[in-house]
Amino acid sequence: MNRRHRRPDARAALRAAVGRRWMLFAALAVWASACGSEPVDAPPPASAPADAEPPTPVSTSAVPEVFVDLLAQAQTAHVSRVGPVIGPDAPGWRRVAELGGRGPWSPPRTIDGRAGSWLDGIGGSVHFPLGPEAAKARVLELWLRPVARGQVVSIFFDEEPVTTTRVRSGWKRYRFPIPVEVTPGEHSVRFWFRFTRHHGRLRTPAAFGGLRLLPPGEEPAPAEAWQGTLAMPGLDPEPALLAGPPTTWSWYVLPPQGGRLLTRAAVVEGEPVEFVVRVEVDGAPASELRRMTVAAGSVAELDVALEAFAGRPVRLVLETVGAGGAPSAVARAGWLSPRILMPGRPRSQPRAARNLIVWAVDGLRDDRPALGRAGNFAATPNLDLLAAEGAAAIDIWSGGASAGDGHRRLLQPDPEGPSLAAAMRAAGKRTGFLSASTAVDPAWIEDFDTRLDLQRAGEPAETRILLREIESWLYVRKRDPFFLYVSSANPRTPLRPPKGYRQLYDRARPLRAETRRSERLADIRDLRIAYDAEVSATDYWVGQLLALLQTQGVADDTALIVVGSVGQELREAGGLGDGHALVPQVFRVPLVAWHPHLRSATPGELHQGGELADIGALALRFVGGDADGWSGRDPTGHLFSGLPLPPRPDRARHGNQVAVRFGPWLLRGAGVRGLELWDLRVGLDPDLELSANRPIALRTLRDSLQ
Repeated sequence: MNRRHRRPDARAALRAAVGRRWMLFAALAVWASACGSEPVDAPPPASAPADAEPPTPVSTSAVPEVFVDLLAQAQTAHVSRVGPVIGPDAPGWRRVAELGGRGPWSPPRTIDGRAGSWLDGIGGSVHFPLGPEAAKARVLELWLRPVARGQVVSIFFDEEPVTTTRVRSGWKRYRFPIPVEVTPGEHSVRFWFRFTRHHGRLRTPAAFGGLRLLPPGEEPAPAEAWQGTLAMPGLDPEPALLAGPPTTWSWYVLPPQGGRLLTRAAVVEGEPVEFVVRVEVDGAPASELRRMTVAAGSVAELDVALEAFAGRPVRLVLETVGAGGAPSAVARAGWLSPRILMPGRPRSQPRAARNLIVWAVDGLRDDRPALGRAGNFAATPNLDLLAAEGAAAIDIWSGGASAGDGHRRLLQPDPEGPSLAAAMRAAGKRTGFLSASTAVDPAWIEDFDTRLDLQRAGEPAETRILLREIESWLYVRKRDPFFLYVSSANPRTPLRPPKGYRQLYDRARPLRAETRRSERLADIRDLRIAYDAEVSATDYWVGQLLALLQTQGVADDTALIVVGSVGQELREAGGLGDGHALVPQVFRVPLVAWHPHLRSATPGELHQGGELADIGALALRFVGGDADGWSGRDPTGHLFSGLPLPPRPDRARHGNQVAVRFGPWLLRGAGVRGLELWDLRVGLDPDLELSANRPIALRTLRDSLQ
């Protein structure tokens, strides 16, 4: 490129750099007055040189992707054969018998020729959902086998007594009238036995072989198998969801934007069969999206749009209805290759960055950095600028109540899979770990080439010392492509804002009221002021890192990811309980990603969603590494193309507490009768808890806990 064409671009780059520095000088001046130190120039990443290659755009053209393969996820479905079928040999067993992977039932096995599950303890329950079919449920049918003679059981339906009866030896079927009116929504059947005996390692009262809810006088033949192979004339045998009428398959899902159901309906022999696709949502009548009659020996394709239900918890129903009205063999019809599709992610690979730094900040919650948002936020000019030139997201799920949980998901989310350091070494990077936080388990960082924990090394856990170590590390190793993982301590440690910052954030304070509530709100306000000051201090050190990369000559070759490892609860009023471990403020952290070859001239959309395990896939994509085996989902194409992130459930556990976030919904609790459901878009006031009147949303998130 000749000199004449270089000058205008160079002048524009210089003007941009000077303008950005002016913004940072203002923030640094505040810091200098607050801390009593000399300001250090912390310029943003320099604009691209005139003779540099243009940024690599991420293509938005891609083929549709599978959001949920319903055939592969058959065991997550709920099934009905005239009435709901629940048991160890039926799909959906874990969904109704466990919560978050725990339950009182042993794994299903063959017991005396029948599939069953031993109860681990004196009593247990199954919790299951019902749709419109609840109107016909009048009879409860059970299969039980006692561990010894003389066993007695009390049975409760929705905690209403059904009966107390003696359990006869061996497998026996029992039928009882349901004592309450059954309506659509969540229901339960609970068993309470009189004694237990040792059976292997268990101390158990009995084995459970399944239950059905039936209309009076009907007894359809049960399904011998729910999945199988359908052989059609002229076609190769294909695996299918077996669905001889009347059979219903249902899933509780959160459809993605642009989602659609694609499947084929097949009938092997006999009378024609009607195939029905229906969607049910809370607070609205069921929507029948497609009804098609298929003759024997025929296959028909169904392509059903789900866009109208994007982001809403729904019950997706695949139902068959026989022309003759009488039940038929379940294997004579089926659904072939049922799957929910979504718009595909961009597939083009951005030009790899030579170097990468991931900075994980303990206690950095997503609602305080502005990241381009207008309103009352902490002053974070460096993070805002990186977000404007790169990409940013909020509501990244940390996956735990501690910083250690977050670092684990960042460094090695799959204990059986590779660590992030090992994957970076395989990509040809020299790796280093520098930390001012004690939350990182040494086992997660064994694969780094170099490791330094300031506190374990006897150094003060201060970010200024961390920057000094980063400078030394870069001075020695910047000649080779590198990956550096930096961890800094909680912004609230210590929770005393530097001198000067309080004056920056404090506003005219109203007179303290005499009521205890007003005093509490004033205390919370003080905590927020102190927290915002520390968040701004964290942003200052990000600016110092940018300046350091400039002075070391690697700014234009180094991608940067700044992310929180865990959020921080400030005991806000109207939250989900002061001092509780599983609160949204703890789970939600921000993400800022800057790539030297993906810079944007205009700020992009602030994304929502994702989890910390995704950051490893993002980091590997940034440097051209292989992210296919990583347990997280690569969000690069969505972050830099404007496509929304598809909804996916993210889970957490703390002791006996479990939680799941799915889209804007949050479910939390310690047991099946203590679950709380919240719509995060509405608020977290106790009066807005929704578990009692959003049964489909409740079941969608409850199923997602498995």
